[in-house]
Amino acid sequence: MNRLFGSFFLILSAKLREEDKVKHMVWSFFLTLAALLLWPPEKAFAAVFLIGLAKECWDLRFGSGFCFYDMAGNLIGSLAGLGFGLSVLAALPIL
Repeated sequence: MNRLFGSFFLILSAKLREEDKVKHMVWSFFLTLAALLLWPPEKAFAAVFLIGLAKECWDLRFGSGFCFYDMAGNLIGSLAGLGFGLSVLAALPIL
């Protein structure tokens, strides 16, 4: 079982270095930061996650197909944006 998880994470690590997956992470990061300006964290995260899911569903119907690695990139970028955005917001003085 440990071998299976080890193999999965090695493949995931290699896949996430692909240019397309990096774009998914970067866009999700910045979309999450923008969404945090509009909504509470859970709604911001959900909105960006659903945008990524909608894009993958579009690809399933009209493009190259649904890619779970793209969704992993979206998730990683959104979580990074959420962590960064919340830490910046916490550091701001309350007026």
